[in-house]
Amino acid sequence: MAHIQFVDELVREYLMYRGFTSTVKAFDNDLKADKDKGFRVDKIVEQIVHYINVSDLNGLKEYWTHLDCLVFSKLEAHVQPAVRKLEYSLYKLYLVTAAQSTGGVRNDKVADFLSKMLPELQGHNEWRDWFMLPYVQKPEESASFSLYFTRGWQDSVLVSLHNLLATVFQCMPQPTLASYESEAVLTQPQPVEKTSPIGHQSRLSQYSERLSGPLPLVDDFCAVPAEQLDNGVREAKGLRGLLRQMGGSP
Repeated sequence: MAHIQFVDELVREYLMYRGFTSTVKAFDNDLKADKDKGFRVDKIVEQIVHYINVSDLNGLKEYWTHLDCLVFSKLEAHVQPAVRKLEYSLYKLYLVTAAQSTGGVRNDKVADFLSKMLPELQGHNEWRDWFMLPYVQKPEESASFSLYFTRGWQDSVLVSLHNLLATVFQCMPQPTLASYESEAVLTQPQPVEKTSPIGHQSRLSQYSERLSGPLPLVDDFCAVPAEQLDNGVREAKGLRGLLRQMGGSP
């Protein structure tokens, strides 16, 4: 939804044209306080990373609750475990980041997290070892925690979050003002691309070269077929059915 910012400008320009100055002020204030960041995935991920880096547990939980109410709660039931797994991965990233700050695993932020989250997490087996984190001298060398202190795991969590949000936002039904441009493009006849065997071979060669190199980070939320995604946007059926192939955990 990169074009949302352009739509915001159109709305603001129209309000100015009509002389609705008080409405413009209210509109500008709402934009400044916009938690959805204009549906810009990079800005949303950046906000979550900020809460993690400054050890703001309340801010992180409140922001995730907002996203859950906005989109995650509307996903089909079989996708919910994967979303919850991603949420827990962010909590683990929060703990790892706090443990690497001044004071190590014994700092107040780690203890504060475990104390506040005890009622919610104590019944889950995957969190049993984490309540021992403050008592582990070098968790980055521990078999239970070493994976979570690697840059690869930490990056994969953020990649999963980015891909999930990007997929969901692309599938969300849009208001008429935001979708008129894409619908206009779809109604225009598309030129038929002429390809030759040489062209196909060139594409295959490029694809083979990409596969032969180091693979980028992938996750469960980047496995939605592009064709299915495009059809879902055209039909404007929202999230239902478009994410049926999503599952697993980051």
